[in-house]
Amino acid sequence: MIAERKVPMLPTLTGLRGIAALAVLFYHIRFAMAGFLPESAIALLAHGYLAVDLFFVLSGFVLWWNYGAGFAAEGHRAAPRFLVRRIARIFPLHLAILSAMLAFAAALLMSGRDPGAQYDFARLPAHYLLVQNWGFAGELTWNIPAWSISTEWAAYLLLAATGGLFARLPAGRIVFPAFVVLLALALGGWFAATGRADIGDDIAATGLARCLAEFAMGVALCRWWSDQRERGDGARVIYATATGLAFLSAASLAAGLPQPMAVPLAMVAVVIFALQASLAARPALSGRVAQRLGDISYAVYLSHFFLWILFKLFFVDDLAAVGPAQIGAFLLLTLAVSHLLHAGLEIPARRIVQRGGDGLLATMALKYRARRSQG
Repeated sequence: MIAERKVPMLPTLTGLRGIAALAVLFYHIRFAMAGFLPESAIALLAHGYLAVDLFFVLSGFVLWWNYGAGFAAEGHRAAPRFLVRRIARIFPLHLAILSAMLAFAAALLMSGRDPGAQYDFARLPAHYLLVQNWGFAGELTWNIPAWSISTEWAAYLLLAATGGLFARLPAGRIVFPAFVVLLALALGGWFAATGRADIGDDIAATGLARCLAEFAMGVALCRWWSDQRERGDGARVIYATATGLAFLSAASLAAGLPQPMAVPLAMVAVVIFALQASLAARPALSGRVAQRLGDISYAVYLSHFFLWILFKLFFVDDLAAVGPAQIGAFLLLTLAVSHLLHAGLEIPARRIVQRGGDGLLATMALKYRARRSQG
C-alpha cells in the first residue's frame, strides 16, 4: 500500500488551478459577451481551451508529488490504493453531473422536444465509465468538458500500471528538458502528420494523446524539480530551464512550427514558474479567494457547461443581447453551486469511497496472506 505521508503545500498551484478553471468557463461562454466586449478580448478568451493543457501538466506533477514516494518504495503494489483515491476524487461529481444531464434530457423527451445530438443515449455507458474520449466516438457529447477527465482517467490507469517504471526514470538536470522537448516534438509532429494545425482540433480523436503526453511531462517535472531544488545551484537551473522552454515555445510559433508542439512547452514553463512562486515567503495566489477558487476548481470545471445550458434556457432570450449583469449573475451562480457541490458532495463522497476502498483492499490483503500461509 502507498504509505500515507504529508507533502509540503504548493499554494500557487492551487490558485493557478482556479484561474485555469475560470479560463475554460469564459471560453465556453465567450460568444455571449460579444455584445459588450471588444473583438480582441473575445479572441483572448478563445484561447481559454489551452487551460486544459495546463491542467494536464499540473495533474501529472501533483499526483507524483503526492504519490511518487509510494510508487518508488512499493512499485506496482502501490497502484490499488492510488486508484481508490483517484476514483474517490473524480467519479462522484462526474456521475452526479452526468446523471443531472440525463434527467434533463429525459425531461426534454417527455415534453415532446428533441434533446439533440449532444444527448446521445447510446453513448451513455461510455460516459458513465469515463472512457468516452478513448477513441470510441467521433465527437464530443453530453458534458463536453468531461472529455479531459476521461483522458486523465486513462492517464491514472497508465500511471498505476507503470508507476514503478516512472520511479526509476533518471532525474538529471539535462534529462528532463530533453525529454519534454522530444515529447513535444513527437506530439507536434503527429498533429502535423494527421493534418491538424491546432492542439484543440478533433478532440475526440486527439485528446487522449494530448493528455498522456502532457501528463507524462508533469510527472517528469515533479521528479526533476524535486531533485533540483535540493541542489545549491538548483534555483538558477530551474529558472534557466523554464525560461528556455518558454523561449523555445515562442520561437517555434514564430517560426511556423506546429502549435501542438509549442503549447506543452509553454505550459511546463508556466508550472515551473508557479512552483518557484510557491516557495516565496509570500507565495503568489496564496490568498483566501485564490485558494478557494482552487479548491472548487473541479466543481467549476465539471458543472459550468450544464449550468450555462440551464441559465440560457431560463434567463437568456437572445444570446446576442446578453449583458455584463447576466454574465456576472452566471459567474456567481456557478461559483455558488460549485461551492455547494464541493462541500456537500465532493468531500463527503470522497471520504466514503476512500473508506470503502481501503476496507476492501485490506480484506483482500488478509485473504491473500491467509491463502499464502495455507499454501
